[in-house]
Amino acid sequence: MDYDHKGRIGLALGGGGAKGSYQLGAWQAFREEGIRFSAIAGTSIGSVNGAFMALDDYDGACEMWENLRMDQCLAFLENRTVKSTDLISLKNAQLVLRELIAQRGLNTAPLRELLGRYIREEDVRKSPIRYGLMTALFPNLNAAPRWIGDIPSGRLIDYIMASAGFPGLQRVEIDGQRFLDGGFADNVPVSMLHDQGYSRIVAVDLGRHARLESPLLDNVSITYIHSRTDLGGTFDTTPAILARNRRLGYLDTRKAFGHLAGEHFAFWPDSWQTLVARFGTDNCRGFEQAAMAYDLDRGTVYTAEQFLDAIREQRKAAQLAYTSRRQALKIEHKIAAIRSGQLKVLRLLPSLKLAFLLEVTAKARQSGSKLSAPAHLFPNLNLAVQALCALDGTVDGHLLYNGTQHDPDQERIP
Repeated sequence: MDYDHKGRIGLALGGGGAKGSYQLGAWQAFREEGIRFSAIAGTSIGSVNGAFMALDDYDGACEMWENLRMDQCLAFLENRTVKSTDLISLKNAQLVLRELIAQRGLNTAPLRELLGRYIREEDVRKSPIRYGLMTALFPNLNAAPRWIGDIPSGRLIDYIMASAGFPGLQRVEIDGQRFLDGGFADNVPVSMLHDQGYSRIVAVDLGRHARLESPLLDNVSITYIHSRTDLGGTFDTTPAILARNRRLGYLDTRKAFGHLAGEHFAFWPDSWQTLVARFGTDNCRGFEQAAMAYDLDRGTVYTAEQFLDAIREQRKAAQLAYTSRRQALKIEHKIAAIRSGQLKVLRLLPSLKLAFLLEVTAKARQSGSKLSAPAHLFPNLNLAVQALCALDGTVDGHLLYNGTQHDPDQERIP
């Protein structure tokens, strides 16, 4: 998309609860890019972030997200406190169940109060940025989009709460009409902007996998921003996770506009080009798979050498851990089970799983046999072994893990 900052650009912000700090990072990147939107449509937490953006209150949004706690969103009965910052965790299961029964849904009064402190309805109405939100009617789940002009005076917070009416929360009713979370109708409300004539749209999706509820239409240019990293739970307000997601939103948005490169990790563009020129596209993807297995920091912007050095360092640490635990992990038994086709489940940490795959690859190479390991045992590692062999200078193309075929008769090392 050519952003010459002329004409109208619309922004669609998807729903996803606490994962919404990702959109705060995207907003930081928009500010640095100098991109200004004529209209913003949001679903659920996207409607909250969209209201802040309509107000141009970046500092207020940062303050809210940086200090967000579960008790600012939900009220629990006396003497009941959450045992984990992730509401939907086993530690909180008993509490949540009791609250659902006692209060007929989790009490969102604190969230309403919090939004009321930050979102000034009259200023949203006066904003040069047109604001809208998506919610869904209950029980038919039909889309119920609302632009600010459609919302009666004094009811904006009500409609934002309706847009964010996730199942399990106390249901929102406005003038006799009941609503549910807008994600049931359109979680990334591109359709609202298209219906208003916007042909240049930026969409920020909080889902891990690329998706748009609305069909892509002719003559509409969409810049689609989403994380390839799991952003965590919808109700997880752990400060470190909120901060990480904010950073990822910033980096992914910078990628979307060509200022950074990489898929799962962030690189300076010239460094990424250096890696691709030296090792090829598949091996670069393999390096990223290895980096994920080694749990490298995804919030860092890497040069080529920094990235490869980090992989080497973590690979060495993983190999030491693998070697020291080899007997306890019954590696010889697992290798024999792969050869016989009997290994159906492989319960190892990703770094140890990669070390194991490197070993069975090396054994196959030494014996002159072809490795065809079960794809389901090594998810997201199909290119990592090849890449690490290339890094070692020991590539042997016919001895590589086959993640594209899944023939049970071939899932063994002869």
